[in-house]
Amino acid sequence: AGLEVPGEKEASSEYDITLVCFEDNWPISEIAKATEAAYNVVSEVKPFLVSASKVSHFPPQSDGSVPIIAPIESRDLHKVRKRLCQEFDKRKIGYMKSFKEYHPHITLAYSQSQSDDFKIDPALEFSVSEMVLWGGDHADDRIFITFPLQGPRRQKRSLKAQQKNVFSKIAN
Repeated sequence: AGLEVPGEKEASSEYDITLVCFEDNWPISEIAKATEAAYNVVSEVKPFLVSASKVSHFPPQSDGSVPIIAPIESRDLHKVRKRLCQEFDKRKIGYMKSFKEYHPHITLAYSQSQSDDFKIDPALEFSVSEMVLWGGDHADDRIFITFPLQGPRRQKRSLKAQQKNVFSKIAN
């Protein structure tokens, strides 16, 4: 049946958890730099779990609508975001730093009135298996790059076989 929340619901296919926001009309040259930086971080990340145990809301927006959200709990998510921000800072890639604290969430709906928060029992838990870099002002309206989470690549051969190959090359 799904989770019942007040307001005009977002399509579940549109659910996402924002890690970092960039400016509108972001130049393609910056997207290219950010793609390389994000790959350096994300290529080392394995899929991980996130959970949501309540439905809450943010203050009303300028149009009066109230974002109804599911706050996301995950240490791994915070670690990935921290690493991305460090990599972007190191490469001087600009991103929005308007919020003092990071509050990961999924926007479930927009309501015309505030409602009470409530617990989700049992908590929703799901796996994050990819990250997406959106280069458009409205999700995927311009360019987007998907990074599958796989973690560090494993060597196809054992360490002993690799050492044997190195010694063989040195000897010849």
